[in-house]
Amino acid sequence: MNFIANQPKGCPLCGSGRAQLHRWHSIADVRAEWKQGLGFDPFDRLETGDHLFQYRCLDCDMRFYHPAICGDGEFYKELSTRFVWYYEKDKWEFDVAADLISQLTDVRRLLEVGCGQGHFLTRMHNLYNCQGVEFNPKAIEDCQAKGLNVSSSTLRSIETSFDLVVAFEVLEHLSNPREFMEDALRVVKPNGYLLLAVPNPEGYFSEADRVLLDMPPHHVLSLSKKTFENIAKIFQLEIVNIQQEPLRFAHYKSYISNFILPDLPTAEKQPLLKRLMRRFLGIDLDVERRKVVEQLTAIQLATSYPIAKDGLTGQTHMVLFRKIA
Repeated sequence: MNFIANQPKGCPLCGSGRAQLHRWHSIADVRAEWKQGLGFDPFDRLETGDHLFQYRCLDCDMRFYHPAICGDGEFYKELSTRFVWYYEKDKWEFDVAADLISQLTDVRRLLEVGCGQGHFLTRMHNLYNCQGVEFNPKAIEDCQAKGLNVSSSTLRSIETSFDLVVAFEVLEHLSNPREFMEDALRVVKPNGYLLLAVPNPEGYFSEADRVLLDMPPHHVLSLSKKTFENIAKIFQLEIVNIQQEPLRFAHYKSYISNFILPDLPTAEKQPLLKRLMRRFLGIDLDVERRKVVEQLTAIQLATSYPIAKDGLTGQTHMVLFRKIA
């Protein structure tokens, strides 16, 4: 494992050469966890080394993987096909963004980058002239079936301008955030707006050793509130609003389960007595033990969640920038 050979030349957002190694993971371990937890190996079609290296820029505070290993359209098609929750219809950021946008009286034309299955555009299309771009082919089909104006065009290829560009949970998937910002701001009109929602690296999952969906080939960037402030300086933007998602019960349940619920051994690894009881009596002691733990966990969740909301930060935070003319 050669840390020196993998050292990035500069931060992909601000260009600073002051990047500190933050975390690293064995590719073999990550692949095994993907197969076990999500049912497939996303690295099959990707060129990888032996490790994933995450760095933290000491100037703009962005965390980034180098080299960046990004999933393609087929990867996101696989995720969205396997898991109905992947394109969540009712997101916190959709509600908050819709409320913020309703207060912007000068917004007529709206572009969503990475619009997924079009859940946000569906909310907004009867109020604004909406357009979306997406690179998951199945998601584009779903949007077009709803009558939404969505295509596979790249942000760089768009020639028209918009009063507002939005991107929900998009920037963290991209290897070149500076290019994204430049392309997005190019199509924002003077005094127009750019709204971004990304996972908060100080969120509740920050204590976990490894979160599969917050690392390559899914996420390759992490942006903090300090990063938002530095983006405003780099691109001469005004921060209009920053919002933080409260801790959701579903996320808290997942968080607690990671620390409490035991992994079930395979039948082949169970002791002989347990295998005989399962075969002849239909009793699986490990399953029964897990049921008891789940019941205790449910009680713990119900009593501790109101307190945890004050101590743990939610998953997503959002920033609304204004492009200064």
